[in-house]
Amino acid sequence: MNKYIGLVSCLLLFSANVNALDLGVGLKAGTLGLGVDVSVALTKTINARIALTSVEIDSQNETVTVGDAGSEGDIDAVLDADYGANALLVDWYVFNGTFHVTAGMVKNNGKADFRGTLLSNVVIDGDPLSPSDLVGGSVGGQFSLGDSYQPYLGVGWGRKASSDPGLAFSVEIGVALLDPDAQLRATLDPGSINYANQPELQQTLDNAEADVEADLDEFELFPVLSFGVNYAF
Repeated sequence: MNKYIGLVSCLLLFSANVNALDLGVGLKAGTLGLGVDVSVALTKTINARIALTSVEIDSQNETVTVGDAGSEGDIDAVLDADYGANALLVDWYVFNGTFHVTAGMVKNNGKADFRGTLLSNVVIDGDPLSPSDLVGGSVGGQFSLGDSYQPYLGVGWGRKASSDPGLAFSVEIGVALLDPDAQLRATLDPGSINYANQPELQQTLDNAEADVEADLDEFELFPVLSFGVNYAF
């Protein structure tokens, strides 16, 4: 969040020296996190906007059960999560008032990194696996909600950058596409008697990644709702 505050401060200093620039700055909170947006008037009814949001999430310890039914094992995992988004948007104030239609591209930065240790023997897709089979007994991976910029469409109400200077509240409702991605890592120890099963283990991980991405695809349309305070210069 500090980097966003720094960005706003720089823009405020810049706007103070460029009188001809119609600039708006906002602080917002919503389903994409907490952050700032900066808008510049292109015409009397069209603004270009950059939005940046972020949420700090504390690390979590979780015990995850994996494996075939009747032969499950536990993984002691540490989960580090980040959440937020970057957006490149255009606002069209249709009636030259506070109502606007917004279109653009949003990259959802929500992701979770995990690292864990297999605690007990397990059977995965018929192949036995023990903690000693893995390098350090460890597994890891990353799940992300956005791997690239995706289309966004929404509507909202708020002061445009070309309005008379002043403070105003804003609200925005929209929908963005998700581009989920999953990556899982586990390496068999070369000294393990099961080392020859690395290709099968990798295929199992690939299948699990595909299953996770398919589950996330059910939420492909991500709802966006935000409330904020905007100031036009």
